[in-house]
Parts: sequence; C-alpha cells; structure tokens
Amino acid sequence: MSEQIRIVPTLVVEQADARLRLWSIYRHAFERLNERTPIHHGGYSAGQFEAIMQDEDFQKYLVFVGDELIGVTLLTNVLDKVPWVNAAYFARRYPNRFREGKIFCLPAVVIDPRHQDLRRVGAQLLQEAVAALGEDAALVVDYSETLRQGLPAFVSRGMGITFKDDVLDRLVYQIFYYRDLD
Repeated sequence: MSEQIRIVPTLVVEQADARLRLWSIYRHAFERLNERTPIHHGGYSAGQFEAIMQDEDFQKYLVFVGDELIGVTLLTNVLDKVPWVNAAYFARRYPNRFREGKIFCLPAVVIDPRHQDLRRVGAQLLQEAVAALGEDAALVVDYSETLRQGLPAFVSRGMGITFKDDVLDRLVYQIFYYRDLD
C-alpha cells in the first residue's frame, strides 16, 4: 500500500458519520474476537461508544490511510469511566501516579479488518498514542490469554523500546462437565 498512514489525535469526534464508522469498526472487530474467546471483549454498547466519542476524558487517536478513516485508539486516565477497571485498586497500589493522573487505560485499539494485515498501522497507532503519555506514565491494558502471546512483541515493536510489565491478575474461564460437550 502506497498511501500514507496518518494519525490524528483528538478529544472529540465531531462528525456523526465518523462516529458511526468507528462504531462499525469497533463492533465488527470485537464480534470476530468474541468467536475465539469466552471473555466478552468490546464491552461498550452503541450508546456508550457514542458518548465516549464525545467525551473529552478519552483521548482518541484516529488513524487514516489516505482519506479513509480505518481505526481508533482510546486512552483515558479517568479509570472510573472504564466499567471493567477497578480504579480503587490502582489508587491503592500506585497512589502517586494515580493522584497525578499518570495511569492510563487503553480500552480499545480497533482497525478496519481490511487494513489489519498492515502491521505498521497498529504499530504506528500504538507508538503515537503511548508516546504522548510520557515515560513516567503507566498503561493498563486488559486482554485475553488467547491474545497475550503476541502482545509484548507488538508493544516493543510499536514503541521501539523495551518496557517493564507486571501481570496484575489473571481471569480464568474454565468449564467442568461429565459427558463430552457438543
């Protein structure tokens, strides 16, 4: 692909058609993922996603290839606005960074499936979004173990640096049964 990748940081997505396009990408991205894991990903409803697109507490990094809007990364340091994150945990465990607003959550990185083969799109999107946080910030991500194997390498490639990480918790979905399932 010869077209330029362009990342546009914004606090509010003003255009209704852009919000609708991003909702479509978000919904389809997580529909495909949810076929591979028992953990429900893409936890925002259409109404919540619409509100986030207009909420200045969420930094949005819109990604374009040429003039086509193909994805978004969301970041926020208002952890209470991410329903599946326990903000009180971070306030207790990292009180200084939490108080200073230096703990960010990455609730979504979604790219149109037609462009997901371009690794450089995801890497550049991640690099620009995370680099803007500064070296003293901490980034909280959640993901399925199904996806975990590639995440550290992707982050290192995208950021161009080595980073430290701690697995804070694991959520295990297990099934028990007497007879073979379908």
